[in-house]
Amino acid sequence: MGFSHVEVGTITPRPQSGNEKPRIFRLPEHRALINRMGFNNEGAEACAARLAALPPGARMGPVGVNVGKNKVTPNEQAVDDYLACIDRLHGFADYMVVNISSPNTPGLRQLQEKEALDRLLRACVARLAERAPGKPLLVKLAPDLEPEALDEAVDVAIAAGVAGVVATNTTLSRAGVEDHPRAREAGGLSGAPLTAKATEVVRRVAARAAGRVPVVGAGGVMSAEDAYAKIRAGASLVQVYTGFIYGGPGFPSRVNAGLAALLERDGFRSVAEAVGADLR
Repeated sequence: MGFSHVEVGTITPRPQSGNEKPRIFRLPEHRALINRMGFNNEGAEACAARLAALPPGARMGPVGVNVGKNKVTPNEQAVDDYLACIDRLHGFADYMVVNISSPNTPGLRQLQEKEALDRLLRACVARLAERAPGKPLLVKLAPDLEPEALDEAVDVAIAAGVAGVVATNTTLSRAGVEDHPRAREAGGLSGAPLTAKATEVVRRVAARAAGRVPVVGAGGVMSAEDAYAKIRAGASLVQVYTGFIYGGPGFPSRVNAGLAALLERDGFRSVAEAVGADLR
């Protein structure tokens, strides 16, 4: 299809059914989604078995595994859940992502606060380094952090030894969709209404990181232009979800072709040359 990598998850140690249905809603007029899935998954054991069963040659690019805590696990014990996922899944992942930014697991975003974040990430970095030296561990942050809190989270994450920052998750804001009948549904908003906000967060994270770690840009990537804006704002990689849902199977190929044209227009020989162009 044209993707460079695939990230699966969020996976929790134990199976869980997620939030009650209905839990995902289309806002087609806005090219947006609201979801409150709640980490519905069959657990780390099932994920490991499924990844282990991939036939040789099935992976045509890196596969990342995104991990979280079970809903019933109190935050005081959250570290144990993340470590359990790392223990079970590190052998099947080319990189791992610590997800502490979903709005759909009660209390999860509190793990982005300084002391909790430092404790969690230091434990996860140390465990992955022990189990699989050199394998990258990234952290995924929310777009709803205040600017100072975002700066602090980036500083804490880098000091803890993460290999990168994913910016961003879905938003609790309803800016741009306030009048839609679905706007009052609980959950995270994704898609076109998040585009500008997510790009601004990428820019701030990249500026704060100042080249110390790469940034993965996500949120409202609905076109090649959106992906290019994330790259120019400082993203070394771009991820899509809602754009793929609305764009269909041909979406990644169109984005790649559009990116190539935009890079040529602006005199860049590669994506790498364009990363952070708006910060320079």
